[in-house]
Amino acid sequence: MLIIIIERAQYQAKGFVLSNQLTPKKLQTRTRICQTAWELFIAKGFESTSTRDIAKAAGIANGTLFSHFANKDELLKVLMIAQIDNVIADAQRSDDHQQPKLKMRHYATHLYAFYLQHVEFSKTLLQSLIWQGQFFDEQIQQFKALLFASAPQYDEVRAAAMMDCYFMTLIEGLNQPAPNANAMVRRLSAKLALL
Repeated sequence: MLIIIIERAQYQAKGFVLSNQLTPKKLQTRTRICQTAWELFIAKGFESTSTRDIAKAAGIANGTLFSHFANKDELLKVLMIAQIDNVIADAQRSDDHQQPKLKMRHYATHLYAFYLQHVEFSKTLLQSLIWQGQFFDEQIQQFKALLFASAPQYDEVRAAAMMDCYFMTLIEGLNQPAPNANAMVRRLSAKLALL
């Protein structure tokens, strides 16, 4: 599942081939790169982990890593998308809300907790989102549709406003000296109440 999500994100961003078009060996190598990179990012931090570290730990040449990912930032974006998709899938299992605002609060509870477990990665991801939004467009559109899945109709303006509230609250929270997911959800709820 992880590799399919990774492939979808890469295909969207760079036009890479999908996993069903990769040879088993290349798919195995890509999976090993992703698993190794995530472990190193967690253990050493994103900034302290070099592509050489990842390649060495994965048992591949540095050039092989670059044949799968353009750079370390690209690799992190793909890994974070996969992780976020997993958080959303977990939250979806307990989502019984009908109203988009309540759904947003439900998913934000799970997502904010995840982002705060990985503050450094989250900040890097948000920087990319601001300047390379097209990389994340598909995921954001799917999330907005999920919020309105039980609503009588989809409202693009309202969905966009809710996403703005969500991301601004995330940015504010990540910049706090002692970020707190519950406080962030309360802040988001207050903003959503105004919509």
